[in-house]
Amino acid sequence: MAESVALTKAEISALLHALNDELAARHEHGEVHVVGGAVMCLAFDARESTRDVDATFKPAAAVRAAAARVGARAGKPENWLNDAVKAFVSTHGTFDTWLELPNLRVFLAQPQYVLAMKCMAMRLGAEFHDLNDVRYLIRYLNIESAADALDIVAQYFSAKDIPPKAQFAVEAMFAE
Repeated sequence: MAESVALTKAEISALLHALNDELAARHEHGEVHVVGGAVMCLAFDARESTRDVDATFKPAAAVRAAAARVGARAGKPENWLNDAVKAFVSTHGTFDTWLELPNLRVFLAQPQYVLAMKCMAMRLGAEFHDLNDVRYLIRYLNIESAADALDIVAQYFSAKDIPPKAQFAVEAMFAE
């Protein structure tokens, strides 16, 4: 099992700058599309830290190898930048440019897309932040009803694929 670590906004930024330097040293360029808890830290300051940086990236092999080297030098797990989130990625995902460096471009998922992904993942339990993140995003986006929130999810994923636990959780948030 991967080592658990808390990465702050400053640490994530430093790791991404180091990733740029690592790519530059090998004359490579990369793109990272950040989603999940890292966006909650970087874009919204909604929480102090995240366990890892969930993202998709390209070229995948080069960025993954460079990130592992950066993590090793920084004393972080080699998978601090991790693409296991691929199962929750939508072809309709929307991103904003967050950081442009000479060898690395970093994009952050837009809030509506983060909401959709958080609902699709909807991990329950004290060790997960999905419920709190969804609550935060509902407030941030000024969403007024469960139906409106679920309509946003359906813009990115098929409505029939939205997990019942996500539907119930969102409905419960508006019943509070």
